[in-house]
Amino acid sequence: MQIANVGGRLKLLVAGGAVDVETASGGRFGHEPQAVFERIAEVRRWAEGVSAADEEFSPAAAGAPVPAPAQVFGIGLNYVDHASESGFEAPAQPLVFTKFPSSISGPVSDVVLPAGSVDWEVELVAVIGTAARGVPVERGWDHVAGLTLGQDISERDLQRTGPAPQFNLAKSFAGFSPIGPAVVTPDEIERRDDIGLGCFVNGEQMQKSRSSDVTE
Repeated sequence: MQIANVGGRLKLLVAGGAVDVETASGGRFGHEPQAVFERIAEVRRWAEGVSAADEEFSPAAAGAPVPAPAQVFGIGLNYVDHASESGFEAPAQPLVFTKFPSSISGPVSDVVLPAGSVDWEVELVAVIGTAARGVPVERGWDHVAGLTLGQDISERDLQRTGPAPQFNLAKSFAGFSPIGPAVVTPDEIERRDDIGLGCFVNGEQMQKSRSSDVTE
């Protein structure tokens, strides 16, 4: 199942187009994109019976498929090659930081760049659908509602200011967390532990890796 947010309404993506979930379900499910994750398994079962789109879909018209998460966590130096090119050894424990939810924007966004050195990194975004704490690695996927793509934009000068790094502030300017256009449920991903990621800037490929390259 692939779900998106268009104009603040939850859409199911099928056959190159979209279906309005509230309308197609006869009101069984609401229109708010954020609310779907509390009922993701139920919506997925319903979606198995939907095969035809009734409206067009364009990523340019999509908002963030997860518009108001309660928390946003990032993992620094999470790829072996990235850690090496940054001059660091891969950390033995995850380097965790947060991004403010207010930094989230849709997949096609105009981002106002602050003064300083702005950098970017393509990221695989895991959307957690059910409460999880102290979950063993082998059960991690049980709590993932779906995956989407994102950019982790950073203002590096601010990040390095002060006696301790300012990760949270430097990564949380408005628009610094574009994600989307859709959340894809894990059942649709054939090799969910080995997903290809890349980033192009002005037509030039700047990043290329796979999620299997993450540090452990």
